[in-house]
Amino acid sequence: MDGDVQVVYRSLKPELEATHQRSATELGVQGNSLVLRICSEDMVSMRAALNGWLRLIRIAVEMNATIES
Repeated sequence: MDGDVQVVYRSLKPELEATHQRSATELGVQGNSLVLRICSEDMVSMRAALNGWLRLIRIAVEMNATIES
């Protein structure tokens, strides 16, 4: 599992370079967990950022599983 978290983290790391006016995102690894921290000015931008990141994480996990099988 540790390797999977690192693969997902490395695949998503370039997305952190994108700038957004109403939210800021941090992504990291603690142990065998991926840690996502989103700070936002309002609930609308929070929801949009969270939905976007969760979608990206799901895709990265699914692609990693496909490659490994």
